[in-house]
Amino acid sequence: MSEVISNRRLQNGATLWGMLGVIMVILFFTMLTIKILPSYIENQKFQKALDNLAEDQAAVKWNRHQMIKSLTNRLYIDFADETLDLSEAFSISKTRDARVLTISYEKVIPLAFNISALLDFENSAEISLK
Repeated sequence: MSEVISNRRLQNGATLWGMLGVIMVILFFTMLTIKILPSYIENQKFQKALDNLAEDQAAVKWNRHQMIKSLTNRLYIDFADETLDLSEAFSISKTRDARVLTISYEKVIPLAFNISALLDFENSAEISLK
């Protein structure tokens, strides 16, 4: 009889609470992915638009306003033109050999109740002056 009791103590498996805990963790990361992934996909559209602008040979002579207009037109095609104010997020800096175009912005994504995720993006591309 004591042998049967000791065998039961050795047999431990997943309990209901353990399984619920695993399911909750999986659901949490699934929800997090569903909420945050579209922002990363949208950010790829901004980087693609910057890269395309940097490849345009005429952009070397453009001013900031013309570049913003070109970026807006490129983002309009990808349905991303209204998600970001380029007049605030877009900047141009110069080095000796190139102009560096940068789109820098933050995005706050509400997750649940008063919990939010802050995503900080910075995309850049260079236009060679040579």
